[in-house]
Amino acid sequence: MFVATLAYELDPTTPREAQKLLVAELVGRRYNDRFEGKKMPANCLWIRRTAQPGENVDHLLERSKADLLAAVDAVKKMGFPIRLVRGWVQVTGAGTFGLIEPSDP
Repeated sequence: MFVATLAYELDPTTPREAQKLLVAELVGRRYNDRFEGKKMPANCLWIRRTAQPGENVDHLLERSKADLLAAVDAVKKMGFPIRLVRGWVQVTGAGTFGLIEPSDP
């Protein structure tokens, strides 16, 4: 079992509705916008991934890249202007992870 963290930046002119639809598209592809019930930072999601026989973390990285690009394309097909500026994927199979929450609201 692996965990992939996906972070992305959209063009600042991307309408709020398109941004929300992108998150919905990714959640529909099994990405999580929450961790232990708490919201993830803006434009950051995560997913548990399993490698198929013969696959390694490079394959899982490529799957996450493809998921993000497909989700952006799906929002475009709905007629919304959206442009991905850049993205980041990290796939890890060990270690620990969690949210960092400030003590001051």
